[in-house]
Amino acid sequence: LEFSPGHSDALNMQTTKISPPTFLASSLRPAQVNWPRRQSNRQALNQTQPQTSAEPTSIPTVFVVDDDPEMRESIELLLLAENLRVESYESADDFWNQFHPERRGCMVLDLRMPGMSGLELLERLAEHDHELSIIVVSASANHGERCRVRQLGAMAFMPKPYDTKQLLATLREQLSQLDA
Repeated sequence: LEFSPGHSDALNMQTTKISPPTFLASSLRPAQVNWPRRQSNRQALNQTQPQTSAEPTSIPTVFVVDDDPEMRESIELLLLAENLRVESYESADDFWNQFHPERRGCMVLDLRMPGMSGLELLERLAEHDHELSIIVVSASANHGERCRVRQLGAMAFMPKPYDTKQLLATLREQLSQLDA
C-alpha cells in the first residue's frame, strides 16, 4: 500500500449514524421522576410546634430578634427542637412593627443590628407595659451597655457564642415565671 496525499480513500470515509430501533430509543430517554421535596429542618420542626386552640396572646412565645441569619436560625432550631413556640425577626424594626404588648413570652435579643439597635428596642419596650422577659445575647457589648440593658429590664445577658444549655435553662426559668 502506498500513501499519497489527496488520494486516500481510507481517510475520506464517511460515518453513518445508526439509529437504535424505536423500542430501544424510547427506553433510553430519561424518565420523568417527581421526587418529593425535602423539607428543611425548620419546616420539619415547625410542624411539631404544639397546636392549641388558645388565643395567640395566651401562648408564651420565644421571640428571636437577630440580624445574623445563621445565629437566628440556630437559636430558632434549638428552641423548636425543645417544643417551644418561636417567632423570628431579622431586625428590631421588624419586631417593633408587629409588637403587641399583650403577647407573653421571652425575647432573645441581639444588641448590634442595622436600623434600630437592640438597645433602642429595649428603650421603646420600657415605655410600654408588656409581658416579655428579655435575654440579651451579644458578641460585643461593653460594660456600660450591659448596665443599661439591666436598667431597661433585661433579665439576663449572655455573650455570643451562647452556651446552649445556659440559654435553654434561662428561657425555661423565665417562661415558668410567666405561668406563676
